[in-house]
Amino acid sequence: MSPPDTAQTLSFARVRQLALIGAGCTIILFGLLLAPLPGPGGLPVMLLGGILVLRNSADARRLFVRSKRRYPRVFSPVERIRVKLRERRLRKMARG
Repeated sequence: MSPPDTAQTLSFARVRQLALIGAGCTIILFGLLLAPLPGPGGLPVMLLGGILVLRNSADARRLFVRSKRRYPRVFSPVERIRVKLRERRLRKMARG
């Protein structure tokens, strides 16, 4: 008996994950298109797309961590924001 075809074994969770990764990449590209326009429109949009991709792709997380270790000065603003958000979340959990 041969193993099942990959297309037949896609679960709803996997399809959802792939859709979110695709949406994140699309949002990043949209942010790149907005970047040359006046104002800060492109950067927040690209960050939202990056968050979607990082939450749903182990390969993207691995690449992000590797890049953070290799270029710490480039990613230090991102790391500061991440630490602040984590501390805020832990304080909120401790309160209630």
